[in-house]
Amino acid sequence: MGQAETDGISRPVTFWSRKTRTEFSVYYIYAVAAAALVLLCGLVYAQLNVPVYHPPGSFAWASFVVLLMLAVFAEMYSIRIAPGMEVSAGFLACFVSAAIVGPLGGFVIAVISQLPGVRQRLWQQTLFYCAALGLVTGVTSFAYWAALSLVGGSAGPSAALLAVFGLGAGFIYQALNFAVVVPVIWLRRGIGARQAWHDGFKPFLPFALFFLAISLGLISIYYMYMPGPAQGGAASPYSTLLVILCLLPVVGLIYAFRAYAQQRQLADHNAKLAARNERLALQAVSSQVAALDLKDNYTARHSAAVAQWACDIAAAMELSEHDRNLVHLAGLLHDIGKIGIPDDVLKSPAKLDRVNWSLIESHCYNGYKILKSIDQFQELATVVLHHHEHYNGNGYPRGLKGDQIPLASRIICVADSYSAMVSNRPYGPALPPDIAMAELEFKKGTQFDPDVVECFLAILDVLDESYRRGEEADFNMEVQQVKFLKDLPQVDDEVEPPVESGPHLGLRSHLAHHIRVSRVRERMAQAQGELSPAEHYRATVHTPGA
Repeated sequence: MGQAETDGISRPVTFWSRKTRTEFSVYYIYAVAAAALVLLCGLVYAQLNVPVYHPPGSFAWASFVVLLMLAVFAEMYSIRIAPGMEVSAGFLACFVSAAIVGPLGGFVIAVISQLPGVRQRLWQQTLFYCAALGLVTGVTSFAYWAALSLVGGSAGPSAALLAVFGLGAGFIYQALNFAVVVPVIWLRRGIGARQAWHDGFKPFLPFALFFLAISLGLISIYYMYMPGPAQGGAASPYSTLLVILCLLPVVGLIYAFRAYAQQRQLADHNAKLAARNERLALQAVSSQVAALDLKDNYTARHSAAVAQWACDIAAAMELSEHDRNLVHLAGLLHDIGKIGIPDDVLKSPAKLDRVNWSLIESHCYNGYKILKSIDQFQELATVVLHHHEHYNGNGYPRGLKGDQIPLASRIICVADSYSAMVSNRPYGPALPPDIAMAELEFKKGTQFDPDVVECFLAILDVLDESYRRGEEADFNMEVQQVKFLKDLPQVDDEVEPPVESGPHLGLRSHLAHHIRVSRVRERMAQAQGELSPAEHYRATVHTPGA
């Protein structure tokens, strides 16, 4: 049975202050207790004056004690499954008790079964547990016996009718239990009905249905072999022995339920630890980006803008939620490898020579090495490694082309290049957004993926100047929006290092690659004989350092 803890208070609910909700929860607990008391009076009257609402013959005290021990045993194995919620196999014990000893006996057993935990609970919590379980069990058993009275009592119906009545009573039990428990969870914890259903009731419905089926079978067997009134009926020693034999499987089911609940609780705990570790991993690499921003105060804001634009591009391309999360995180961390580049190279206003340019190119592989060391970042590391590849194969570090480049890397490449163009850098001031957009258009199909460029330009066309310049991008805010990293699957096959392996980056391979790419670019420029929009703009305004 799902139960609500009443000793803790969580976040405030809209329009309800914490104090107001706490006060109403106390009133609600008293109301449930009052309803249970009224029901108890009605059950006592029915026991004394309405014979069809309980088993024939005198009250079966011996069976009552056996069933009470079963109920206490079930509640001793209750498990906390969520903040403010516990679950136990008490449903099984209470349901069987109501069918064998009647509504009054079932009510009393349900209430007493909650008393052993009184020392671990506040008095209001114990009061609610006793009243709620007694109310639910009493109403359910009363409905069950009322249905039996229509067909002549417990000895009248067939096994099929008993099953139908039992299924109906089981439905009433679960529905009423949910209706009684959810309000106090909401008032005390701020947990709504949907979350309570998802966390505390839905996962255990298969067990409840299985327990119900077993209970109906045991009840049918009990009624089939129960002695008649002449032999003492339900109060005879034979009936008590029959109850004990029928309940032996129930004890095993209760223990199995506890084992399942414990395993589920352990799995939830491990999932929370995994999420916490993933968040710590993200915070660790984010702190490196923050440290890099101290060296080059352009990095954090640039990374936030790239993450924002890349995520918007992925959404415009209708990529999956996983891919959107991936490009967003890659945008935040794509420049993490620059932490290993000397300041004089990173901030140089002059044109870099081939050796220093190879150091700049090394940031892709450096970032790959940093991220690859974290299990959850395997796929992310691959995206960061290739975010400077060009669509025509003239990029770095591996010279991939077209669809050989991961789509996420192609998206980061466009957003990264655009951000560099509209930002002030040591080698030149920011370009106007329309010039940067023209540059993307000019280089689509060569440096950039045409589909990615088209999507990004469509976004920039409809949004304002602040968005185009990335002025409102905030690194810390973007980090807070990162989804749990468990959504990123691990990659079994590691990417081959694009340069020499060893404790440091091999500059010789980078230098040779840079010379090859430079010569290709020179030949392309000579063949085209034209300037790109950005080059034309800088040449026109005579930008220093261009």
